Amino acid sequence: MAQDGSDVPVPQGRLVAGFDVGRTRDRSELAVFEEVAGRFTCRMLRSFEGVPFAEQEAHLRRLLSVLPVARLSVDRSGIGMNLAENLARDFPQVVAENFTNESKERWATDFKILLQRRDVTLPRERELVGQIHSIKRRVLPSGKVSFDAERTNRGHADKFWAVALACQRERGLERQETGEIGVRVIG
Repeated sequence: MAQDGSDVPVPQGRLVAGFDVGRTRDRSELAVFEEVAGRFTCRMLRSFEGVPFAEQEAHLRRLLSVLPVARLSVDRSGIGMNLAENLARDFPQVVAENFTNESKERWATDFKILLQRRDVTLPRERELVGQIHSIKRRVLPSGKVSFDAERTNRGHADKFWAVALACQRERGLERQETGEIGVRVIG
């Protein structure tokens, strides 16, 4: 599996990626998957531990310049906001994502469905498997559902969230792909 964008083999399908931003308590994690006919194959996982944000941004810019990434979903919550805004300004395929209870539930559910259908191929990496299993569903006192993991010395399931961001089902695209729309220009 690749550690750098230049090592990723030429894709036969479309590349999608997820980036969970961290710096001091958590690591930033990058996951790149190739999607072919609804099946996702992991092509690259990379951790950034204690790496300055400028270097993280530079790495993502190189990745987007070297690989034909169709979508890079970036955590824009908290410390990721500046990074996500900078990248989205220059690369239209960057999607700034808010981490909310609702979005995390959607991403975790999408990923669980992929696993159940065996539509995702992951590397044999003990840490990733542990993080996948660490995600717990809790019902909050407000009645809302929360998906999260206990914080450990290795992070807060950051690798899982990068993978889930990359493999999420893209909503809104169904409307674009199901038919044509007519546009009438006046004037």
